[in-house]
Amino acid sequence: MATATTFDVGKMRVHILDDGVFVTDAGNLFGGSRKASIKGAMHPILVEAGDDLVLIDAGFGPELPGILVGRYELRRDENLLDHLGEAGYDAGDVTHVVLSHLDADHVGWALNPPSFPNATVYVQEAALDEARQMPEKDGRRAAVPDVEKGVEEGWCELLDADGEILPGVRVEVRAGHSAGHQIVWLEDGDDLALYTADLAPAKIWLNPDLIAGVDTDPEAARKNRIEVLSEAESRGAPVILYHEPGDFLVKVKSTEKGFEAVPIED
Repeated sequence: MATATTFDVGKMRVHILDDGVFVTDAGNLFGGSRKASIKGAMHPILVEAGDDLVLIDAGFGPELPGILVGRYELRRDENLLDHLGEAGYDAGDVTHVVLSHLDADHVGWALNPPSFPNATVYVQEAALDEARQMPEKDGRRAAVPDVEKGVEEGWCELLDADGEILPGVRVEVRAGHSAGHQIVWLEDGDDLALYTADLAPAKIWLNPDLIAGVDTDPEAARKNRIEVLSEAESRGAPVILYHEPGDFLVKVKSTEKGFEAVPIED
């Protein structure tokens, strides 16, 4: 059976969308010199919340950013906007966009170009501050002018703590992969789900000891991953894994070596 792509959290309807897959040398993620390649998907989340439509993260955008050409390969037949249409919506219907952090594979459609004309985009101020300090050709640094323009024009809002974007859509700052990195809890009564973004983006990262070379604070990444996944397990929350190509909707179960994924199927 296939992994579920649509499910309910109380009165909210959740769609797991798709913006294709990327292929890159493992060394780009883990550091050092590695000859193996690694493949990652991009699964932005669309949440129907009453009269509002919330998009959580936004893929690469129309094409691979120039700063990643030669290091990443982008493969897709359909993009995020195509899958948004298949869910019954167009870009103008989106009212809120939550960006977990400012890596290029999470912000593309939201910032360059800003594809959602009626949406407010939410970014943690700490993520922007960190991005300003990154090297000139870093993907996070490249997002800075677009975020600053959005703030100036009024379509981007900077956050400085945990909080509700809407009733039932709550962001929680969990640094490690980046400063100001935010995960999202979807909650309606006792029903809930967790979007981990790049704190635990795929099944291999359910191992708390696996640290990516691009994590800016490995100690915080490990600590926050354990705490968040432990809470998801104790509360029985489905977990959405942004970069997992296969079983991207799972329950998590603790093991001697960390956590394992139990797929949720249609």
